[in-house]
Amino acid sequence: MQLHRPIELLGTSWMLLAGLLVPLQQAAEAEGALQRRVVVVGSSVLLAGPADAVHIHSARWEFLNGSVSRAVVQYDEGSHSVAIHPPYVGRALFHPPNGSLLLEDLQESDSGIYKVTINLAERESLKVLLDVLKPVSRPQLWSSGLVAKATGEVLCEVVEGRVDTISWKKDGQALPRGRGFHVSGSLSILHLRAVKKSDCGSYSCNASNGISWQETSLNITVAGLAPIL
Repeated sequence: MQLHRPIELLGTSWMLLAGLLVPLQQAAEAEGALQRRVVVVGSSVLLAGPADAVHIHSARWEFLNGSVSRAVVQYDEGSHSVAIHPPYVGRALFHPPNGSLLLEDLQESDSGIYKVTINLAERESLKVLLDVLKPVSRPQLWSSGLVAKATGEVLCEVVEGRVDTISWKKDGQALPRGRGFHVSGSLSILHLRAVKKSDCGSYSCNASNGISWQETSLNITVAGLAPIL
């Protein structure tokens, strides 16, 4: 089947970039002390220490990846030392009074769980799930050559940024999943069976993640329809 990309795409976009030095989204998780932060690539985030930590004699921030942990910051009040470990040197700032950690110039590889332990006590520990995302790019939207009574497809692809959700609309109205579209990673395919006149119209594809969303629209026509008398 030959696919035809439209010469012109009608698109609108809007990104939730409320500021690069603060989290763009915060959501408390129901799993005990686990918190979640979602930020954009290149921004900074302040990870707070445990609220019940009164006097901090020592602190350790670490990055957890499965069963492996990697030290981020180690602090000892007695020696007045703050040790920042690679790859966080020059990108991390520890605040001894409250145990918080500022991470700067965040990249997607910084995504993961960060754990702070105060005074070597697990009861004074806290875990933060950090998700560092790139904004999604504007979807590319095109169709196969739609012919009356044949099977056709409308395709939507996002080439940059992790995609969490892709949704479809036709003439401004949301299309139900039962309409027949398939999502695989950053590609979504709307399947049209026995194409008919009512399939003509404006199709919109909306792609989003935790920090941004983008939408593109395309007018679809169908060949081989009987002329209106």
